[in-house]
Amino acid sequence: MARSFHPLSAFTIPKTIPITRLSPIYEPALVGYFSKQLVRRNPDILFPIIKLKGQYPDLDLNEPINEQFLLSLIKTNSFPSMITLSQERYFHLQLDNDIFNYTDRYYTNGIRLTLITPWLSRNPLSRLLIPYWNRGINYYGLSLVQDMYTPSTTKTGGILEGDRPYAAYLYVGSTKITNDDISHLRLTSEIQIGIIGPSSFGEYVQRTFHNAVPTNNEPLGWEFQIQDDLLLNYYARLEKGIAAFPGLDFLVHGSGSIGTVYTNIGGGFYIRSGWFNPYFSNLFFSKQSLNRSRHARNVQLYFFADITGKVIGYDATLQGGMFNRTSAYTIPGEDIERFMFTGSAGFVLSYGGIQLKGEQFLLSPEFKNGWWHKWLSIGLTFSF
Repeated sequence: MARSFHPLSAFTIPKTIPITRLSPIYEPALVGYFSKQLVRRNPDILFPIIKLKGQYPDLDLNEPINEQFLLSLIKTNSFPSMITLSQERYFHLQLDNDIFNYTDRYYTNGIRLTLITPWLSRNPLSRLLIPYWNRGINYYGLSLVQDMYTPSTTKTGGILEGDRPYAAYLYVGSTKITNDDISHLRLTSEIQIGIIGPSSFGEYVQRTFHNAVPTNNEPLGWEFQIQDDLLLNYYARLEKGIAAFPGLDFLVHGSGSIGTVYTNIGGGFYIRSGWFNPYFSNLFFSKQSLNRSRHARNVQLYFFADITGKVIGYDATLQGGMFNRTSAYTIPGEDIERFMFTGSAGFVLSYGGIQLKGEQFLLSPEFKNGWWHKWLSIGLTFSF
């Protein structure tokens, strides 16, 4: 009898073996996981999904292609692809601030904390993230993000007509990242849920920081910030490797957001040069033990540049919340710059399970009579 290539072939009952030699595997609990018709038709080849999870812990059962595979009739031909769940874990801290560029305006401060771990695949929101339909490895994360925006000066009280309004938001993001090292693709999607307005504590954080530094003036004008409103956004990004040479990578990317705070679409390219592991082999880097098993570099050092153009549909940090229209000051839609340019350059240094990243950003004006803006981002990531 020819052996099936199907991963569940070990659970089938070969016709040449009497059924009395095997313990019964039909269980009424299957009805809760499979359609009644399927259970009734094939009670001798199905296995409880709970036991399947134990046999295949690396399969990502959030993916429709995997679920379709596991619930399908057993066939003798091989299945085209499977999506596995990465067992790697990361903690990421990112700090953005324009103080290193000797300014205190526009996008002035940002904090991002991210945890990536396989057990976050059980998060109910993970089912709403974009599925992948080819071979790949999935990573799931949860982020806490706070961003703050101010006018061109924080030393003048009142409303500064024609300038950027004060604004801040705070959200929790549920993220899924799929790496496909064969097709050289990376797909990222994220659901963001939070609040924009005074309840995001942006005013508190900036006042606390300024009061802690004797040479800083207390920021004036936060009482006229964008008022409380719902933050509910969906973000997606696709990266595609175009060329890869020893010491040189070139990628293109496209991204978009839709929701109550940001609605936009953009695209650009990314290039890096130095000593690094393949971009799509893992998420960022790996611990020393994994590097040894994969014959990968334990030390990575490279420089990169990223250029992005973006078309703006809606920006609540300028135009106010989508539902609450009581903000004292906002910028009208006709004064919003609908095409924006973002450029960045920086370096990445990784050693084993630790990575340090520094990135300098440059942003074109967001509204009429606005200025170009710069800020520095510093990120520290641990693999554990």
